[in-house]
Amino acid sequence: MISRIRGRAVDWHEDRQSVEIDTGSEAGGLVYEVLLPTAVWLALENKRPDVLDLFTHYHVPDRAPVPVLIGFLRPIERDFFRKLIGVPQMGVAKAQQALAASVSTIAQAIEAEDRRTLTQLPGIGARQADRIIADLKGKVVEEALLVDEGFDARSRRPLRPTDEVADDTAEALVGLGYTRRDADRWIAAILSAPDIPPPDSTESLLRSVLEHIGTSP
Repeated sequence: MISRIRGRAVDWHEDRQSVEIDTGSEAGGLVYEVLLPTAVWLALENKRPDVLDLFTHYHVPDRAPVPVLIGFLRPIERDFFRKLIGVPQMGVAKAQQALAASVSTIAQAIEAEDRRTLTQLPGIGARQADRIIADLKGKVVEEALLVDEGFDARSRRPLRPTDEVADDTAEALVGLGYTRRDADRWIAAILSAPDIPPPDSTESLLRSVLEHIGTSP
């Protein structure tokens, strides 16, 4: 099992939200592709450090037995991910998609039984939010106390103003030729930024996203 990867970041792939890491010397070595949950990608996106040290979860899908590595910045984030995939009807792919907010934000929502915040995560409906709370409440206290990139106790706010605004904005971006995955990632970045007031309409959120990616509205 591969539990940690340290090496030089040689390629970043926005389309599949992954990074390739060269673990060898100049004479040669292995290059691993590591998939990054949205929260981890956002934490690294602007910096894109030359050298990365990631804690990894090794997974072999049942239907497509090709091993994948999912990377995290801290062991506690990986531990939280492993707790999350143990929730009934969760699974690795859904859990990776759901981590569009920081681990601390999600863990606090679980401990507070905050279904609204949980259902604003990609792929998490009301029933799945109830399963997560029932299975993990009381088990993620340490993660809820974590201070990480996406959580500020003084200015915490929900991931999205409303599901409808975020969904309409994502659809508008898809109509402009962007992928739904990129749209969801950019929207999450805008709504989790502490220095940007939360947009309250599709028009204002779309404008903020386009400014974020360097495109004039």
